[in-house]
Amino acid sequence: MASNRVVAFSRWAIAATGAVTVAVATYTAQASSGRAATEDFLSSVTAQTNILSVVAFAIAGAHAWRRGGRAPGRAGERAQDVHARRAARVALMRTVNVATLVGMSVLFLGIYGPVVIADPAQLNPTSVLLHVVIPALAVIEWVVFPSESRAAVRGVLLVMVYPVLWFVFTNVRGAFTGRYVYEFLDPSGSSGVQGAVAMTVLILASFFLVGVLVFVTQRSRGSRSPTIY
Repeated sequence: MASNRVVAFSRWAIAATGAVTVAVATYTAQASSGRAATEDFLSSVTAQTNILSVVAFAIAGAHAWRRGGRAPGRAGERAQDVHARRAARVALMRTVNVATLVGMSVLFLGIYGPVVIADPAQLNPTSVLLHVVIPALAVIEWVVFPSESRAAVRGVLLVMVYPVLWFVFTNVRGAFTGRYVYEFLDPSGSSGVQGAVAMTVLILASFFLVGVLVFVTQRSRGSRSPTIY
């Protein structure tokens, strides 16, 4: 029971760290540059993946907490089946969450890393937390507290749901407002339509490859219980 409580509090601590960091970054954008900057930040992959991560860690923490107590009013095979299905859903959610955060972090480091190395003053604590620390904590938590059930590798398709929807959102938003969160996705920018398409393909491919790596790793180290997906 105690170990489950530790897992629950660990997940909630990461969720709280993410929530506070996103809130601080949002306030900073509003205070320094106004509404447009705030909207741009909240429309970014960074903000949205971290917000989704807060939700995922909160749910996973609640699952671990329930595991620390008694099963609510059910017994036998039916209770085991309910638990197995719930554990499978949480395992899938955690794996998708880690893949999404790592994908975001890899893209940030790959695209903006050289700029930051050349001018470290551009970095700020919230940026480091959102792009590096929280993804790293997610991976550590995922490794230290492995899931009770293994998620099927085809779950990598769920990793692609967010980036695909985000590209639809950002292009529709850009068409109506003329504002793109990332300048390299603006078809009217210096790179033109070809540059925007190339970056879109690169970003989607990166999320997919990171997703495959994370899911294959999870399959190799998860429990040997039957996969439910």
